Amino acid sequence: MVSKTEKSTGLKWKVDFNTRPKNQWNVIPNLSNPVGYCDDFERVPDHEQEDNEHLIVKRSWDIALVPMKQVPMNLFLMWMIGNTLSLFPIIMTIMMFKSPLSSLFSYKVTFQKLEGRHHILQKIVFILSNFVLIGMALYKCSAMGLLPTHPSDWIAFEVPKTRMEYATGGSVLSV
Repeated sequence: MVSKTEKSTGLKWKVDFNTRPKNQWNVIPNLSNPVGYCDDFERVPDHEQEDNEHLIVKRSWDIALVPMKQVPMNLFLMWMIGNTLSLFPIIMTIMMFKSPLSSLFSYKVTFQKLEGRHHILQKIVFILSNFVLIGMALYKCSAMGLLPTHPSDWIAFEVPKTRMEYATGGSVLSV
């Protein structure tokens, strides 16, 4: 219940729910429009259509550069997993192949959402950046020794190369 001193102040924003009859609750009172409300609507200007084209180009560049944003993460991951042959590094290397290959096979679906005629350069950047990621995965496989890069990997009677010397910490050790 509102006290008599509060009623006497006459604040507009104060509502006393006890004084209004129950049959008037569904009647909407005549209130003024909120701040910023405008009754007269105008047609959207044509320059906003140019803004929409600008937004489409910006969105297509955002999509095209997504694989390049993965490069620093993959470099850090390559450094963290090391060059040992165990389950975790092999799974991570397979995932480094799977992600760019799946996005290369679905690039048409990726760019299908965007309409327009200016997507050729964005598609080229998207495909090249996915090839960069595949190249990084191939480098990781080579560093792990999974790629056959020497003749001894292909031919059974070929003897693997032996190193003549090993360098460690600036000193040369001959074998």
